[in-house]
Amino acid sequence: MRVIVQRAMNQICKRLIDRALPGVLDDLRAYSRGSETTGTQWITLWMAVRGISKTRPAWILESGTGASTLVLAAAVQKLRRTHSDYHGKIISMESVPEWFDIATANLPDTYRDVVEIVLGPREKFEMAMYRGYIHANIPQHDYAFVLLDAPAFSDAEGIAFCADIFKVMDLSRAPIIHGVVDGRASSVMVIQQIFGTAAARYWHGLYAAKFALPRINFRDTNLRTTRDFSTSIFGRLEFVKFRR
Repeated sequence: MRVIVQRAMNQICKRLIDRALPGVLDDLRAYSRGSETTGTQWITLWMAVRGISKTRPAWILESGTGASTLVLAAAVQKLRRTHSDYHGKIISMESVPEWFDIATANLPDTYRDVVEIVLGPREKFEMAMYRGYIHANIPQHDYAFVLLDAPAFSDAEGIAFCADIFKVMDLSRAPIIHGVVDGRASSVMVIQQIFGTAAARYWHGLYAAKFALPRINFRDTNLRTTRDFSTSIFGRLEFVKFRR
């Protein structure tokens, strides 16, 4: 049942993207001939298109370059055409040198004024109680939207999570950071543990989540106190410091 729902939703979202961004599917077909990327699912891409159209972020961070880059770029270009005061830009991070070369070579010329692809090798990122992985070399901008779909987050110690959304909080001055997660359940779980379930609801039938997170200082040394946790009558602990 879960797979059926996911397939149906992906087909619906693909049609919605085709309607909203005429011509982007042709660009994606041409792009796929030169790239082996499997791409972000249509559900996530439609969430991203809607989120970008609604919030009009000046800077967008894409964690994981691929076919998704073209869809984000098409959404930004549409906003540029319809809003003369909008000049959005996308920083697309890729951690694998071979894929970076392929993505750079295959990015259509029509999108090069919108997208900058940056090579950022995977590196460990630790914050408070959590261990994740980010792209190195993320340029400093006021990111207000993030598509989280990389880098790889497993290592010899087991599963971690994709942490670029939290690295962005070190780099950006935007008070609220919107975005979407493609798969990456461990990343959504960390978001929920810090901000609460309502911050990023996730269902396996969608395999995706959207979020709107306040920028926080999660390295605050005062987090060592038990005042930042709540307990239930059954002894269950919850981290409530940043719950809204």
